[in-house]
Amino acid sequence: MAALLEIARNNAALIAVLAPFVGAALAALAPAGRWACLAAMAAATIAAVAACDLAARALTMAAAPPVAESGLALRLDGVGVFIGALVATLGALIAWASPAFVTRAPQTPYAVALFLLALTGWIASAYAGDLVTLHLAFALASVATVAAAALGAERDRAALSAALRLLIAAGVAGAVLTIGVALIARAGGGASFVSLAHAQLSAPGAGGVGYGLAFGALAMMAGVAPLNLWTAAFYGRGAALAVAAFGALGVAALLGALTRLAAYAVVAPALGEGVSRALLALGLASVAIGSVQAVGARDLRRLAAYAAAAQAGCVLIAVAMGSPAGFAAALVQIFALAIAALALTIAAPPHGALEALDGLGRRAPFASLALTAGALSLMGAPLTLGFLGRWRLIEAGVGGGWWWAAGAVIFASLSAVFYGGRLIERIYFRRASVAHERVHEPWRVFLAPALVVAFAGVLMGADPSMLLRAADNASRFLTGAAP
Repeated sequence: MAALLEIARNNAALIAVLAPFVGAALAALAPAGRWACLAAMAAATIAAVAACDLAARALTMAAAPPVAESGLALRLDGVGVFIGALVATLGALIAWASPAFVTRAPQTPYAVALFLLALTGWIASAYAGDLVTLHLAFALASVATVAAAALGAERDRAALSAALRLLIAAGVAGAVLTIGVALIARAGGGASFVSLAHAQLSAPGAGGVGYGLAFGALAMMAGVAPLNLWTAAFYGRGAALAVAAFGALGVAALLGALTRLAAYAVVAPALGEGVSRALLALGLASVAIGSVQAVGARDLRRLAAYAAAAQAGCVLIAVAMGSPAGFAAALVQIFALAIAALALTIAAPPHGALEALDGLGRRAPFASLALTAGALSLMGAPLTLGFLGRWRLIEAGVGGGWWWAAGAVIFASLSAVFYGGRLIERIYFRRASVAHERVHEPWRVFLAPALVVAFAGVLMGADPSMLLRAADNASRFLTGAAP
């Protein structure tokens, strides 16, 4: 038994990738929706345990993970291990909440199977050993998310429009990423991350264009402003399970991939300064545009999309610094963004208009606590992960002489105080303007674990020592080198 456990731990990344894939096959073959949900819970939990065990061994104990895993084109580095554990854990939470998202309709097993396929792609992207595998992982996750979003069209035709918007964005981003990967491989002598870490660029011009296209494609899919024209329609009209999965898992995986790729680009003498400037400009634009869009939002899910764009801008600013402190701040910010997105998307009422929040504190106190925690984190309130991420970003910026980066963070926080405070005001200090029908669906009880963890995760800012240690250790072996 001990030998089997040791083998499993040595192949933790492989298990984390394959478990949801096998679970997707079982869910698709399930005779009823409840059995599909049970398969999803089991598969996602196995993936989360494997990924978290790998992260605990590699990051909290500062022992560099193995450079490669056999069986698939996988490569473990600091960012990948961190993001893989985050995505797998959030995926398990959403899987346990899946009965509350799906109905007893015949397509329920397929919706759950597609969610697990998307989870497979997001986890695989974190452990990808080369740019081609990374591209294929994102393609799998994107196609599965589009299909899951389209399944909701039977009950709401608007879901089909949401799926179409995501399909167009994924298609454009995929084509751009393909060209970028080809240029990077040609300039660096290969598409593997090993070659990127040690290669001398034979054509810096082509390599710079390739990295620029790759960053642009990943930023578009992550909803970074002003490349986020599709996100409002998808978040606002998409099926609940697809929106929750993409908002929490997809954005974290995409920003993690962008951070990981930047770690290999900034060390290239011919590219480092240009990459930093490009990411900085895009990050500042995303903070400004996303904040303004969130202030004017009239729908909770759309507000979540715009707020995510503003927070993603802070991630890009941290990555642009190119220092270990900057990368650690980016990882903490990604963690905070994913947890806040999980709280907002899971706890959102069925009708996402902000008017539906009026008096919600009296009708649904449990969901209201999760929404409040998510709003406070977006605002950067003390004792929340949002505050922790921004504080680390300010520390990294001041330490690197980027004092004006603190100004961008303060602007994002002040804007978030406006729209986050508006959410809290509606929840607790307004009376419902219209009568709301009480929902007695027994399956909604499955939301409870996800809401509890979302609320607790947002409040991890009270004791973030383990998270900070993991982020710091991850930043020390960004490209697989031991700290």
